[in-house]
Amino acid sequence: MAKSLRSKVKNAARRKRRTQTHYAVAGAERVQRISDKLLGKGKEKADGDAAEGEEGEAVNEEQVDGDATMEEAPKKISTSAPRDSRRESWRLSKGMSARPKSRGQNSLGQSSGRRNAGRPKRRR
Repeated sequence: MAKSLRSKVKNAARRKRRTQTHYAVAGAERVQRISDKLLGKGKEKADGDAAEGEEGEAVNEEQVDGDATMEEAPKKISTSAPRDSRRESWRLSKGMSARPKSRGQNSLGQSSGRRNAGRPKRRR
């Protein structure tokens, strides 16, 4: 019987194979090379490029200053509450409240709520 692509057994076998191939070795080398480059552990430049290296240090100092200003700015954005929608801003511009006051029932006479309150819609 055929197994799906999401089968746990097949995924486990693929995971094991991934670490044993020559692709895994090349991938590990690539990751190491990129991390060394980001950390600044790359090969030193030749003597002819030494002048450019000094200019590069000045640029790095400027980048550090830029990083410091960026660290001060992050502001946490709340994602739990409803945001200001176009409908709410229109209502506020007309002098109304952002959200209409709940009257307890909807047009069908059932209890209303913010979400799917009341009777379930799906027949069980």
